Amino acid sequence: MLKAEKEQKKRLKYTAIGVTVMILLIIGYSLHKPLPEGFTVTKWDRAVMHVVEPALRVAYYYPSRMFSKASNMVYWTRGALNILSKTLGLLVDTQGQIDIKWHEWNGTPVKVYRPIDNRTSTDGAVIFIHGGGFALGNVEMYDSLVERMAFEMKTLFISVEYRLSPETVFPGGILDCEAAIDYFFDNASIQFGVNTSKIVIMGDSAGGNLATVIAQRRAARNASPALAGQVLIYPLLQMADMQTISYRYFHSRLSGYALVDPESVAYYYMFYAGIDMDEKAYLIPSVISNGHVAKDLKPEVEEMMSHRIVIESTRNYRNHSISERWEIERNFEAQDLMRPFLTNPDFSPLMRKDLSNLPPTMVLTCEFDVLRDEGLIYAQRLEAAGVPTTTINYENGFHAMLNFHSELHEASKSVEDIEQWTLNVINNA
Repeated sequence: MLKAEKEQKKRLKYTAIGVTVMILLIIGYSLHKPLPEGFTVTKWDRAVMHVVEPALRVAYYYPSRMFSKASNMVYWTRGALNILSKTLGLLVDTQGQIDIKWHEWNGTPVKVYRPIDNRTSTDGAVIFIHGGGFALGNVEMYDSLVERMAFEMKTLFISVEYRLSPETVFPGGILDCEAAIDYFFDNASIQFGVNTSKIVIMGDSAGGNLATVIAQRRAARNASPALAGQVLIYPLLQMADMQTISYRYFHSRLSGYALVDPESVAYYYMFYAGIDMDEKAYLIPSVISNGHVAKDLKPEVEEMMSHRIVIESTRNYRNHSISERWEIERNFEAQDLMRPFLTNPDFSPLMRKDLSNLPPTMVLTCEFDVLRDEGLIYAQRLEAAGVPTTTINYENGFHAMLNFHSELHEASKSVEDIEQWTLNVINNA
């Protein structure tokens, strides 16, 4: 009898295992979406993203679209990404050589990453501003990336914890960053032994927007000392044209993937503008068609975006068929709400007319990113203004890939490119 019971339990165990495997296979099959041609380079990277991308869809992309309120979508995504980010960067080993401490400078929290052996470090510094659509992300999420760069560059890094929207709207994030940066320029020499003429500002996505705005504002008022350089990593620079070729490619080939999408850009940017998207979500379809741009603003927008003609004729996504611009759904309410922001360079830094006084710049863009074109346009405008500019478009890269810097070869390579350029600027400032 005892033997029969054991056999029965054994059969039930194997049956349960079989059913579980079958369910996982069914779920995996239902979630599988073939990655686009050229997405990532190596077989390893592609294999990793075949796991990561569906996981992101399950963790935040699908759930966030179930909420009736846009703010709840933001909060869910914020929480999910905060948790998921703790699984990234585990392979980073700085051998205990980076001293990490929190400070508060002029009311803004900052995290300082300081090489312990100062004899081997540069006398410059990097100010890092994290991305996340002005609503997501935090210093901790970028901890492994910043610590890695501080270690490999043997250079002081400052990571700024600015307030997020929708709780804090434009220009709150800018003012937070500037408050901390002003403190750093005033105290860097005595407190950290930093040569303040060798400071580079760096940011990704919305952090790239803030870094760009801060560099522009410092240049406009001839702040001294000037920044030695700026590194803009797939920066978010405008929302006056959401029908660039990179946006249209997303609609044609990338819709449904857990990548930065046009609707999210519109939601987050409008939250940042102080618009209650819980009440105004119905404006999104008109915004992503450019129906939020008032007629009298179009000449200025067209002037600042003129370089897109070159991009659209040369960056054709491997000759894939991409739709023509679709009909604009004009919405006068959206136009009135967005009028103060679309051509305001502190909100949309691509709209600043005079770029001539800016520091040497590195602009990184990715092929599989709705923001690709605005980064390339800004780089071309900087070059035309006489600013020393290095532009790299990662033809196999995607938005936010630096968050996978220790997991993906393509992302790790981009970190090395950033480090090399930044060190060169610091050492030659």
